Amino acid sequence: MEILSKNLFPSLVWTAIFDDHDDLDRELYSLANRMRANDPEGVANTNVKGWQSPNIIQLLPEFGEFNKRILEVARNIGESQNYEKDLEYHHEAWININPPGAHNQNHIHPNCHLSGVYYVKVFPDCGGIFFRDPRMMSLMLKPPITQATQFMATEVRMRPEAGRIFVFPAWLEHGVETNMGNEERISIAFNVRVAKKRAKNSPAGAGPGPQQQTRSASGV
Repeated sequence: MEILSKNLFPSLVWTAIFDDHDDLDRELYSLANRMRANDPEGVANTNVKGWQSPNIIQLLPEFGEFNKRILEVARNIGESQNYEKDLEYHHEAWININPPGAHNQNHIHPNCHLSGVYYVKVFPDCGGIFFRDPRMMSLMLKPPITQATQFMATEVRMRPEAGRIFVFPAWLEHGVETNMGNEERISIAFNVRVAKKRAKNSPAGAGPGPQQQTRSASGV
């Protein structure tokens, strides 16, 4: 007898690496350190011992190439998941600089559809991103197992790599491991929200726009 399995309600994480990321990463590294120098306090969200910028990267012209790539990836994902055509894609982004000993607590990103992170500078032992199983009811009675499978795992870790982007549903709980190295890990996190295009006669400010801030639990 053949027993078959089917995947129901999978939690997807999309990933890609920008082939030409070296020049982009050098520019982003310089911009990140310049922003921190101008705002040493940064903002406090889920970051522990780390520095975060305000979520204004989407508004800064010097990040134009990065912002364009983020929206391109988001649109490709939307098309793959049958999002309606002719939607507006809006995003917000912020920089994370995690020195040795820094990490980010578990969290989600409410009020948006997709979230993600792009790695600018990484190294061995800098700490990776991890995702938690969203199926809370599955925790009521766990059978003894010898090794976790995709179905039985309660947490999945992914290794960062310079030039790599991870995108995931904004409701998927995640966190960042402690930086156990001797250097700073630098990444840029973002949220994406989609909406129907406004009618030409809609009043100014109606509907979500690129300056609308949705982040209330963030810091990947």
